[in-house]
Amino acid sequence: MKNWKVEVSYKPDVPDAVGMGILQDIVDLGINGVESVRTAAIYWIEGMLDEIAIHRIGNELLADPITQQYLIDQIQTTEKEWTIEVQYKPGVTDAVGDSTVKGINDLGISEVSRVRTGKKYCLTGKLNTDNIENISKRLLMNDVIQSYSYLPPS
Repeated sequence: MKNWKVEVSYKPDVPDAVGMGILQDIVDLGINGVESVRTAAIYWIEGMLDEIAIHRIGNELLADPITQQYLIDQIQTTEKEWTIEVQYKPGVTDAVGDSTVKGINDLGISEVSRVRTGKKYCLTGKLNTDNIENISKRLLMNDVIQSYSYLPPS
């Protein structure tokens, strides 16, 4: 059994409308100094998959080749980004994950046992841990069903 992590994000030259909306929400919270927010969907895929199958899933199901890119088991950050990941807590139904399993099966790939999903947010600007925790708890997650983790800039 192998666990794959696939991140799907907009290509660098494509505007991230969700990220821009979150940036405005951060300003509305009274937190200044954030320059940009980029978002990505995360898929943790469990199953007996090889690299060819996981790339096929990324190309044919998860990413729109015109506007999006996908990365497999790679961390995409820069020195000045805070990275926040939000995922469902154990035991919470993940409808998108369940639909993704069905989509993978529809591709003729049946070796997937489970897919969990989440969101990744990359924030640039002058931020501190208190800002990141405030943004995470008030804007990015629902504490009842989700958890979050973050990494400061390197």
